[in-house]
This record gives sequence, C-alpha cells and structure tokens, in this order.
Amino acid sequence: MHGAGLSPALITEIQESKSNNLPDLLNPSLPLVSNLIAQPGSSPLPPGAGTEQWVRLSDLNNASSDISNDDSSLQERWKILLRRRRLVLVTAAVVVGLTTLQTVYERVFQPTYQGSFSLLISDPINSDNQQGGRAAGTGGLIEEVARNSSRTDTGTLIALLQSPLLLNPLYTRNPQAGASLATLKIEGGASRTSSAQGVLNVSLTGRNPRLTKDLLDDLANTYLLTALVQRQQRLADGIAFLNRQAPALERKSAELQQQLALFRQRHMVLDPTAEGASLTGKMLVQSDAILALEEQRTKLLNVRQAILNGTLTASSYKEAIAGGGLSVVDVNQSLLEQLTKLDGQLAEARAKFTPSASILKGIEASRKRLMPILRQSQLEAVARALQANQLSLAVARQQQTQLNTNFRGKPQLIKEYEALQQKLTMANTNIISLLQAKENFQLEIAQKNVPWKLISPVGVSLTPIKPSIPNNMALGVLLGLVAGAGAGLLRDRLDHVFHSPGEVNLDLNQPLLGHIPHVGFFEGVREDRRFLIEELDPSTTSGSPAIKQLTGYQRFFYQEAFRNLFTSLRFLNSDQPLRSVALTSSIPNEGKSLVNVLLAKTLAEMGKRVLLIDADLRKPQLHFRLGLNNLAGLSNVLAEENCNWRDAIQPVNNYPGWSVLTSGTRPPDPTRLLSSSRMHQMAQEISQSGLYDLVIYDTPPLLGLADAVLVAEHVDGLILLVSLNRVDRQLPKAAINRIRSSGATLLGLVTNAVKEESSGSSAYGYGYGKSKYGYGYGYGGYDTRSAYAYYNNDAETTQTEANDTTQLISPNPDVSPASLAPSKASAPLTWRKQFSNYRKQMARWIDS
Repeated sequence: MHGAGLSPALITEIQESKSNNLPDLLNPSLPLVSNLIAQPGSSPLPPGAGTEQWVRLSDLNNASSDISNDDSSLQERWKILLRRRRLVLVTAAVVVGLTTLQTVYERVFQPTYQGSFSLLISDPINSDNQQGGRAAGTGGLIEEVARNSSRTDTGTLIALLQSPLLLNPLYTRNPQAGASLATLKIEGGASRTSSAQGVLNVSLTGRNPRLTKDLLDDLANTYLLTALVQRQQRLADGIAFLNRQAPALERKSAELQQQLALFRQRHMVLDPTAEGASLTGKMLVQSDAILALEEQRTKLLNVRQAILNGTLTASSYKEAIAGGGLSVVDVNQSLLEQLTKLDGQLAEARAKFTPSASILKGIEASRKRLMPILRQSQLEAVARALQANQLSLAVARQQQTQLNTNFRGKPQLIKEYEALQQKLTMANTNIISLLQAKENFQLEIAQKNVPWKLISPVGVSLTPIKPSIPNNMALGVLLGLVAGAGAGLLRDRLDHVFHSPGEVNLDLNQPLLGHIPHVGFFEGVREDRRFLIEELDPSTTSGSPAIKQLTGYQRFFYQEAFRNLFTSLRFLNSDQPLRSVALTSSIPNEGKSLVNVLLAKTLAEMGKRVLLIDADLRKPQLHFRLGLNNLAGLSNVLAEENCNWRDAIQPVNNYPGWSVLTSGTRPPDPTRLLSSSRMHQMAQEISQSGLYDLVIYDTPPLLGLADAVLVAEHVDGLILLVSLNRVDRQLPKAAINRIRSSGATLLGLVTNAVKEESSGSSAYGYGYGKSKYGYGYGYGGYDTRSAYAYYNNDAETTQTEANDTTQLISPNPDVSPASLAPSKASAPLTWRKQFSNYRKQMARWIDS
C-alpha cells in the first residue's frame, strides 16, 4: 500500500498533528504498515475499516531502533533470562540430569581403566652409542656409521612402535584388543623431566582391568623382543656393511702405497722432509764458513796496511797474524828473532848509555838495516795469505750456490710426499677401525641381553579414569547453564508475547493495577457486534441463549477482577481521588472497549456513578455493545455550538448509575476535535460537575494514532491495557515511551487474558506494586476455579463447576448448555490425553 491510499481526512490529521508536537506520521522515506496484526490469520483491522487505519512506522517513536538496542544490551538479555528463568532452570536441570545419568551409566556399565609402563631405550650411564662416538681404541667413526646410531629420532621410534607392523600380531593373538589398542598412547620424556628423551611412557585404556593388563604385558614383551631383534639385525647389517667396505679400503691403501713408491723412485729420495732438513743444516754451516773467511780477509788487509805504515812491531805482528790465517813459520824466523834481540839490546843500551853512545848507535844501525828486509818478508807472507783466503772464499760461495739450488725443489716434493703420506695414514687407520668395529659387532652379536629395560612395570589402575564424576558434573553444570540460557534466549526470540501479569510487571517495570481473566463467553463480541449488556443481564429472558453459557464462576471472576481494578484506582492517589481516566492499548483488538464496558458495568453494580465516554471517533464500538443510538455524541458536542454534553449523555437500561456519551457522528478530522479547547472545557466541566464518581474514556490505540495522547491531556491519567499471549512485548514498551514523551501521566497497567489460562497459572495471583501514584492490586497464585468455587453463589452451576472446573464454555450460541456440561459417567481420559494435558500444563508453567 502506498501513500496515495491515504484518505484526505487522515492527511489533514497528520498535518495538524505536527503543529501539536506529535510524532511525524508522514515520512516519505518509510514504508506504510498497518496497526500490526491482532491475531494470526485475521485482519489487522475490524471489518469495514478504511485506509485511514494505516500509518507509518516512524510514529512508533523509533521503536525499531529501541528494540535493536535493547536486544543487543546485556541488561536486556539479563531481563530475558529472568523472565524465562523457569525454562532456563528446567533446561539446565534436564542437561545436568542427563549428564548425571550418563555418568552413572558409564561408571557402572562402561568404566574405563588405564594401564601404563615405561621403557628405558638408552643407557643413561654409558651413552656413547647414542652420542655418535666411542672410547679410544674402538671402531670410532666406522663403527658409528655401521651402527647408524649417530642420533636418536624419538618421533620415528614412536611411529614404529604404533605401526601395524608391530600391532598386527597382537590383533591376531587377541581379537578383542582392537578397542584398547586404538587408545594406545606413547610419549617421550619422563613424567617430571620432559627433556628425558631416553624414556618412553606407554599407556592405553580398556573396559576390563585384567584384559588391559594382559594386553600391556603382551605389548611390553613385544617391544622388548622387537628391540632385541632390531639390535641384532642392526649389528648384522653393520657387519655386512663393514664387509662391503673392507675391500675398497684395502684397495685404496694399496694404491696409495704404490704412488708413494713411484714418488721416491722418480725423485730418488726416501724422505724429502728429512733430506730437506739436512740440506737446510748444510746451508747454515756454509754460510758460517763464508762469514769466517770474509772476517779473516779483513784482518789480513789490516795487517798489510800496518806493515806498510811501519806501526807493526815484531810482537804485535805475531798477535796480528794469529787471526789472519798466517803463522810465524810463514815469515823468516831468524829475522824475527834478530829483530827481537836487537830490540832488547836497544832497550838495555838506552837504559845504560846516553843517546850519543856508540854502542847505542851501533844497535840502532843494525836494527835499521834489518827492518826493510823483515818488512818485505812480512808483506810477502801477508800476500800469500790473502791469496789463499781468496781461493777459499770463492769455493765456499760456490758451494753455497749449489746448496741453494738443491733446496729450491724440496718444498714441492715435501708437499706431495706429505699429502700421499696423510692419505695412506688415513686409509690404514680406516682399515684398523673397520677390523676393530667388526670384532666389536661380532662380540655384541654373541651377547643376548635386551637393549631396552622396563623401568616402570606394567600396572592398571583399579579406579576408573572415565567417566570422571567431578569433571562430568562440572561440565554438565556448565553445559546446562549454557543450554538453559540458549533455550531461554531462543524461546524469547520465538515467543514475543507476555504470558502472565508477572512478566508484564517485571519487563515493563510499571504498577500492575489488575488482571482481567479469560472468559470464553466474551470471544467474538467485536466481530459479531453482539448486544453485550442484554447478554450479561441475568434478569433478561429475551436475550441470546448464550447468556446461559456464562457460568457462575466465570461471572464471579471477571466481576472480582474489575472490583480489584477499581480498588487499585482508588488507592493510586489518596490526597485527590481520580475523577477521570482513559484506558487504552498499544494496538487494536486487545479488548480495551470490552474492558471499559465491563469496568463501567461493575462500578455501576457497586452503586458508583460512572460515565463512559467513547473517544474513539474513528471506529466506535460502545453503542453497538450497549444497544444505544449514536445519533448525537462526543463529536457533535465538540463540533456543534448548540449541542451540550448533558443533552448527549444516554443512560444504560437497568443500570441507574451508568451513563454513556457515545462517539457521535463520525467526523472528518478527529484529531482536531480532540485537541480543541472545547474538548478541554468539556472534560473539565464533566470532572468538576460532581455528577460522576469516575469518568472513563475509551480511546483508540496509542501506537500509530494521536487520539489517545490528545485525550490524555484532559484526564487525570492513562491506563495501558496489555493483552497476554497476543501483543508483542516490545509494543507496550513503545507505547510507554510514547506516553512519557507526550508528558501524559501513566497510572499503571492492566493485563487482559485473551486466551484460555491454565488452572494453576499465576494469572489470578494476588500482589501489589508501589509507584509514585500509590499501590496496585491483583489476584494470582491460586487455582481459582476450584479454590474460589466456595464464594460462587450461583447454586445452579456449583455442582457443574465441582465436577469439571477446567472446561471453558464455548461462545457458540448454537451449542446447548446441556451438551457442554460434564457428565459424571463420562469415560476416563486415555493416557495419551493425560500426557498431552500434563505436557501442555508444563509448557504453560514454564512460559508463565
């Protein structure tokens, strides 16, 4: 439906509502919706309703955004859980109960026991075989390679122990071991030292402790035997590997020896290193000899120069030639002796004689004659010595050159020789290691000791590990709370209506003034346009036969409900009693007009003076239900100057204190009339006239229309009717927000049961709520159809109610009362019917 479908009257009303600070009802960006659906499968509007009952969602005071925000808040979810606490607790109890039953069943019939043992797979004292090295004098690297034990791969070992290669024989010997072996678990490291990779912890679980222990024993023996077989196999493989490597090593050693022999033969040397060292020594000796000859030559040259200078005496000459390569025999010995003798005589003569003495002069003359001859002899001796020195020096230098020439080729020979020698040494060492490793393997093969050990014997705990009662119960409680919360939230999401007055009071946090119980007789009153007053009057005999279906206890309960509602209204304000109230609802078809009629009827029966004003100028209902004409009413009073409200009021037959002001002629613009000053003046005149104890206004719904808010400006307060099991729980919240935003006074809430209630529900429970207006009262918590049957004075229906207090009377007037009355001789209910009834009662109890 589009905007073109709006009537001119509604458009005019919307435009005027803007001037009164009312919500914007005409937003082109929002879609049009109806005043919400009253019941599944029924039209949202009364028959014959026009398009003026359709409005836009923007008038809901942004209810959609409020709903979204509330649903996303933790506070709203907590309220939901509180509201659905019975479902939460029941779901949690069911989950915990199922967990407990499952735990007990598994504990008694399917317990799980755990067994384990620990294997030491390496020697913690002598771990050479795990470190890749061995003691001196053993096989060394060759044995390590042959053993293939340079590292321990625990992960690969665990995979081998869990492989079908080792486990299939156990399946064959014990076909029942499949389930237990499926739980086999092997972990590396001790329980307290995670780095102890030399220890394996083996564990598995089973149903039977004895079978589990037998299986663990078989598994331990299998692992130990496998370790021994693998060790023997590894040693055998090592010997085979050594045997395959021996010829290659021997062949390589022979080749290296042949290369060394050819090297010596080619270079005519046995050991280039030793010969190089000897040659180096000779070169050092030759260098020393050359240095000595050069030093001797230098001394001889000095002697010859001294002789030429005449500074060399006979004694000094002896000393000089001692280091020059000459000897005394090389010089004329007699000349030296004569010179020595003359020098002695000359010294004595100089001591005895004067310088002019002839003896002294004769000695000096002889000395002078001898000196040239001696000098010449000395020079010749020195020349011969220098020549001999020159020859020796030349020979020494030639030898040194030869030694240097021979030494230049030695380093390369030494390098080649040492390389061959190293290869040969390594080859010989490998052969020795191979022979030693082969001997070690043969000795170990001869030994039969198992390489692994059981450091923790096989054991099975006598206490089941599964199920764990503390863990299961904690998990059950946790899952129960989660499931309960989930069920409550899901139920609340799928079920958007109120089920009990307590839910309304808790969720809306407003005073609960009363609760109107469900009476099947009132069903279809609006749709059928029934003459309600004539049907409700027991003294009427010409009315519809449906009046006979209204049993005594039904009349009793709805009358008491409205009496309690009036009592709540009286106590709302003790200083100034309420003179006028307006009872409205969130959406249409919640029964507000019926509640207004029954409230006015009850007050009239109590002797109160009550005026019921039909302020629903759009779809009036009161004149149909009360059998009155609607020629002149509220609209006429407000629109016509010569029409007085006193003249428009009509009395209700057989009810002296009850007067009614019908809606009157349907106006084109109800909003303008209700917001006019004439409406305010009329409301004050009626309230201050003193003619009535209470004035009740019947208004259109709050959401989507401005009429109820406009009427609220002229009364002492509003009463919001909330239908159970029909209206969405978010709509009353939106209605309350609408009331607050308009500044009107909300007196409280009245709940209306539009569907049949269970006999044990809390719909009739007694309680009160305090607010700034006073106290509100209502009944609940009793099985009223049986507990209050005593107060029913209808003698004709007492026996019937005692026989069956749970059967509601059908509103169909074609059905005779006798056919609906229960029979004492009726057949008992089947177990399926009883179970269905119990299930329905339980569901209602959970949702209440």
